[in-house]
Amino acid sequence: MNKQIICGLASAAMLVSSATAFAGNAKGHDKVLFNPNTPSLTVVNSISDVHGYVAGFTSDAILFPIAGDVYATVTDDDTGVTEGGYVKEGNISATVLLSMDFFQLLGPWAAIPTATIPWTMDDDFAMVINGTTFSFAEPLDGRAFPHLGAVEVYDPITNPTQAVRMGGCAGVRANNEGDYAGKVGTLCLNGTFTFDADFNGHGVSNCSIALHTPQPGFPVE
Repeated sequence: MNKQIICGLASAAMLVSSATAFAGNAKGHDKVLFNPNTPSLTVVNSISDVHGYVAGFTSDAILFPIAGDVYATVTDDDTGVTEGGYVKEGNISATVLLSMDFFQLLGPWAAIPTATIPWTMDDDFAMVINGTTFSFAEPLDGRAFPHLGAVEVYDPITNPTQAVRMGGCAGVRANNEGDYAGKVGTLCLNGTFTFDADFNGHGVSNCSIALHTPQPGFPVE
C-alpha cells in the first residue's frame, strides 16, 4: 500500500469521525430534524418586550396601551427551552382591555376570589414580523393567573411589584406584505406582566403564530 492510499484512508476516517461527532449531541443522541406539521403550516416563534400604562377607562375595563419590540426566539436544540432572542424582527402595539379586577393585584393575591382574571385587546392591535403586519381576525381571549402565584417578587420596599402569569389566543390575518403575506392563522401569547405601584406595566410574552394560506372558497373577511 503506497503513501498516497494511506493518506486517503486516513482522511476518509477523519471525515467519518467528524460527521459522527456532529450528528451526536452532548448526551450521545443523534439529531434528526423532525417536523410533524403539515407542509401548509408555517410556525413563527418570537418574544415580545412591551411597556404600558393606564390611559383611561370604559364602563367595565381599564384602557392599557402597550408598545414594544419583537425578537426572533432562540431555543436550545437539545431541550427546546427558550434561551432568549437577539435578532429584532418587528414590533407590536395594541390597546389592552383589562378587567377592573386587575386592580386586585395591588392587594394580596390569595384574597382574589377567582383563579383567573380576564383581559383582551382592542382592534387597534398590530404586530409586525419580518415585514408582515398581523391584525385580529377573531378577538383575543386572555387571562391572568394570580392563583398560580407570582412568577417573580421584587423588593417590597424599593420596588414593590410582582410578575403575574398571562396567556391568551386569537385568530389573526396578515396583510399583503412581507414574508407571510396573505396568510391567516392563530396567535398565542404566553408570558408575564409586572405592574408597579402606579400600575405602569412591563410585559414579556413568548408568542407562537401558526399560519396557513386560506383555501379557495373560505375567504377571511
